[in-house]
Amino acid sequence: RIFALLRTASGVDFTHYKLPTIRRRLQRRMVLHKVTGVDQYVRLLQENPSEVMNLYQDLLIHVTRFFREPESFDVLKARVLPAILKNPRADRPVRVWVPGCSTGEEAYSLAIVLLEALDDRAGSLPVQVFATDVSESAIERARVGVYAESIAADVSPERLRRFFSRSDGSYRVSKAVRDLCVFARQNITRDPPFSRLDLVVCRNVLIYLGAVL
Repeated sequence: RIFALLRTASGVDFTHYKLPTIRRRLQRRMVLHKVTGVDQYVRLLQENPSEVMNLYQDLLIHVTRFFREPESFDVLKARVLPAILKNPRADRPVRVWVPGCSTGEEAYSLAIVLLEALDDRAGSLPVQVFATDVSESAIERARVGVYAESIAADVSPERLRRFFSRSDGSYRVSKAVRDLCVFARQNITRDPPFSRLDLVVCRNVLIYLGAVL
């Protein structure tokens, strides 16, 4: 019944998302409303459409950061990107897809590493980083590309200097990086994927999906 309410309100079917994650988020919402039984919470959802959307937003877990698990980016830069960039196709750009991009940190991190790997070829070899998420609000934040000063804990001073501008207590991703990234809302369980890709980075999304998906 909860999945049906969510599907009607948001268009997203959570049936085959990992149940432990679903349960934890349900319990969180129930505690907030001091509700002890699932049937009682179902009635609350039926009577309050705004709570359905609040639950929906809670189920879309936006846990991300710049250069999360730095060793992954080290391997990407040392082994994966050189293979992709060694013999690029002359008739099309290098194409990367980040499904489940959340608020954009992962996609921008990839774009930065790509620019570093390209070095003096950055202007001559086109690159497209497609970044998608089912959350429209997350995509809107990603497009703006403005982040709190706390990203300095994850982004080196050199990268902050080269790829960000600072103002009003925040950092904004530079236009050179933003221009590589195309953000769009997409439901990967239903919408068609991107094609002719050189790299797919989906570690932010696979961990939340059940085996069927």
